[in-house]
Formats: sequence, structure tokens, C-alpha cells
Amino acid sequence: MDGANQPLSVLLCAILGAYPDGVREYDLVKRLQLEGVSPFDRCVLSDELSLFRTHFFLFHQLYLLQGQLRREQRGDLEIHCLRIVLLPWRAVDPTLPEISDPMRDYYLDTTHLERTTREAVIGMLAGFWRRLERWERQDSARAVLGVAPDADREAIRRRYRALSLEHHPDRGGEAVRFRAISEAAEILLKG
Repeated sequence: MDGANQPLSVLLCAILGAYPDGVREYDLVKRLQLEGVSPFDRCVLSDELSLFRTHFFLFHQLYLLQGQLRREQRGDLEIHCLRIVLLPWRAVDPTLPEISDPMRDYYLDTTHLERTTREAVIGMLAGFWRRLERWERQDSARAVLGVAPDADREAIRRRYRALSLEHHPDRGGEAVRFRAISEAAEILLKG
């Protein structure tokens, strides 16, 4: 397949069709690079701004393709950075209102691509890593307390009280375990 000499929408359909269970964004970009498709062929994935532009351009093209497939009733796309899947067409009741998709709106608005600076990309990445660290800390804290991800503040407080009474050093508990319980409760109740 000579990807450099055919429309990107045709090439994307062909590539996605070869992955019935879906393909990761990274693998799709690498495949487009191997096919010599511009601008993927000159993308430097280690550079933050180049990575953002490549990601944005790919998702812009995917949302355009999704719209084309839906209009022509030939299929649909499930679009996510962890998995992109070409789906068969499924009829939708035309009397139902169209569901708003903020991600589609974002990627179809090319001013985001044009206006996003290196500093903005670095800021977005830093924010992502901070949120990821917070989520991971919360997951660990839930494990320490033994509460479900959907536990509300009152359930967390009750569990904390029960565990702190059980593991308090004045009642024969271990100080290390008691501190871990207290820190876990603080993480979950603070956020």
C-alpha cells in the first residue's frame, strides 16, 4: 500500500479495517509514518509541540472521517487515544437529537491547532501528569482504607474511624499502619 499517493481518508479506512479490535493512536501514527504520509513522515514524537500537532492533525482527520462515514452510512469510528476502532454502520433514529461531542468540536476547530504554543502544550502535559498522580494517590488511598471508587465522603469517614480505632497505637495497633490510614483518609477527604 503506497500511503503517500492516496487520500488520507481511504488510507485510514484501510489501516483501521486491518485492526478489527482497534488500534492505539501511537501505532496508527507509526503506521502512517511507515507509509510516508505527510505530515506524519516528519513528526518528531519526542518534541512536545510536534507531538501535539501530530495528535491534533490525526484526530482532526479521524473526526472528519467519522462524519463522512456517518453521512454516507458506511460505518462509524470510535475515537480515543487508547483505541481507535472502525465500526459497522448502525442506523440511528433520525428523530433523536444529535448528541453533543465536545471532543469532536475541539478537534474539528483548527484554531486550536494554530494557536497552541509550545508553552501551552508543556502546561497541558504538566497538568495531565499532576492529575494522573492525584488519581494514582487516590487509588492507593482507597486500597489502604478498603473503600470502593464510588464511596462518598461519609462512607470514607466511617471507614477511617473504624480503621483508626482498630489500628490506633494506644489500642495496641501499629504506628506505621495508623499513619497510612490517616494519610489515606486525608488524601480522599481533602480532594
